[in-house]
Amino acid sequence: MIMVLAVLFGVMGSYLLYISWKRHSHVLAVCGWSCLLATLPLWVMNSGAEYGTVFALSVPAIFVWLGIFSEQKKQSIPKHIEKSEMPIRWQGKSVAIHSWYVVYHLIVLMLVSSIMVIAFANVLPIDRPTQLAVGIILLPLVWAILSFWHLVSEQKRMPLIFSVLGTLLAGLYLFF
Repeated sequence: MIMVLAVLFGVMGSYLLYISWKRHSHVLAVCGWSCLLATLPLWVMNSGAEYGTVFALSVPAIFVWLGIFSEQKKQSIPKHIEKSEMPIRWQGKSVAIHSWYVVYHLIVLMLVSSIMVIAFANVLPIDRPTQLAVGIILLPLVWAILSFWHLVSEQKRMPLIFSVLGTLLAGLYLFF
């Protein structure tokens, strides 16, 4: 019964977030996030602390697909496809910049966030298995935050400086 209630709250919260996105309503967004937050204790009561937290964090991503399916539009495939008359041009500088962004976001920031999360989890006064669990949960969050910060900032140097300084401090703590 608790699982059914958690699923209902999750679907309702996801739907309210979807409606708030369509209507640009902050009130509906707060109600949607509140419903999704209310699923956390329900999932914990149903599945325990470890699995319940994972379910509460991951199941809303599945519920989002309900809104995606309702929003999709069926389009017919055209019988005649027109070709573009412009030839494809190689823009080496643009390719190099975008390749660097891919390497930076997928590899460099993964390593940076890993070192920072390992150092943070090592500082916590808890046993080693719990530190590993905290690190596993925090790693993608820190990685996403650093990547998002770099993508939205107008001055790209600030996230880069923070990443370098954070990695240096975490590395000094871990290795010395």
